[in-house]
Amino acid sequence: MTCFTKCGNGCCPNSPRPIWVFGNCSTSNDVVNPIIPTSFGFFENNLGGTVTTGSIIPVGLTSSRGGKITASTTTAGAVNLTPGTYEITYFVNGTIPASTTMSVGLRANGVQVAGSTSTVSGTAGNQATVSKTIVLTVASNTTLELYNTGTDSLTISNANIVVKEI
Repeated sequence: MTCFTKCGNGCCPNSPRPIWVFGNCSTSNDVVNPIIPTSFGFFENNLGGTVTTGSIIPVGLTSSRGGKITASTTTAGAVNLTPGTYEITYFVNGTIPASTTMSVGLRANGVQVAGSTSTVSGTAGNQATVSKTIVLTVASNTTLELYNTGTDSLTISNANIVVKEI
């Protein structure tokens, strides 16, 4: 018998139990399942390319759930959000430019999102990764863009954004 939950020296009755059991084995069998966000979206760019200063790093919708997070129909490579609060994580892998600094951030409706910029410095030509997780609350429909905040064009090999409604 597989035993995921212990009671004293033996397995609890009705083992195995899914995910996690809350309470005392002899009196409770309340199963607590993991929280699944009502809306999420995964956007990626695995084709790479060169992104000029101030330009969007285009990402395309790969997977989603719910209707609050969608691919933008007006800004190619951007993400549309309906009013709500979101956890946003991005990841960009690329080549450090001649300025020796790779810098990426987020814009909401064309305005830089405070605290969303991630920067890495190193030897020009070396590979580097920048990533960041932020929480963003939007009061109206919003277009979210991942973009090059650096002073040089950026050559990326891949990028992604994960957006979860919280």
